[in-house]
Amino acid sequence: MTAFRASDGAEIGYSVQGSGNARLLFVHGWQADHSVWDDVIAGLGPTAQSVAVDLRGSGSSNGARGPHNLERFAADLRELVDELGIAPVVVVAHSMGATVALRLAVDAPRTVSGLILVAPVPASGAGFSPKGADYLRATAGDPLAARKWLSGMFEGEPDAAVLDSVCAAAAKTPRDAALESFESWANADFAEATRTISAPAVVVAPERDNPEMYQRKVAALLPNARFVLLPDCGHYAILERPGDLVAIIADMQERLMGPA
Repeated sequence: MTAFRASDGAEIGYSVQGSGNARLLFVHGWQADHSVWDDVIAGLGPTAQSVAVDLRGSGSSNGARGPHNLERFAADLRELVDELGIAPVVVVAHSMGATVALRLAVDAPRTVSGLILVAPVPASGAGFSPKGADYLRATAGDPLAARKWLSGMFEGEPDAAVLDSVCAAAAKTPRDAALESFESWANADFAEATRTISAPAVVVAPERDNPEMYQRKVAALLPNARFVLLPDCGHYAILERPGDLVAIIADMQERLMGPA
């Protein structure tokens, strides 16, 4: 991991692998870090330039001060892409990270050439009940509660090593940062603005998650979106089905750049 200094002085960690013409930016979800993308990036190989970021408050960026919200996260991504001189990029994002990607595409459209959104939290908010929201808030800073929550994000019993890895990432996220970011993405309210996104998009819906919501509240609003249902996987499809994600990314690359 290396780091760049954002415009407000915060240090944001990221890694770069490969050096191909395909330029990809990977964005993790809530209480996660860049490591959730390891298998996907390995599957892509060196023909893609893959940049995986730790959003401020997470992973190696867990000491970065706030604000920890969608607007600041998106600004950090834009500044990182500018710092590396790799615009425009295909943004591959999961869950909350997909909401950040939508915010980036609205705020800085020239930064984004394409979107691959896996189990995306809608730009209209997550729609949690008060009880559901309280349950998720209680996972912040509580390793046992976080493990129980995360174990339910998979189809069936998760692999022990995989579960340990996502739990370790959650443990690195300071409670205050997690709670601040939760309020931002859970209550997002810029759905109408996403109708202006012209970049091609793929909305990837895990079958055992909430595919109807992803279709209606995300894909249906994006002018150039394709909807893909991934069977037999849960919210953490990026860890359960990395090979499928590799194929979806390769297809997007071919559509944008032509055959390799």
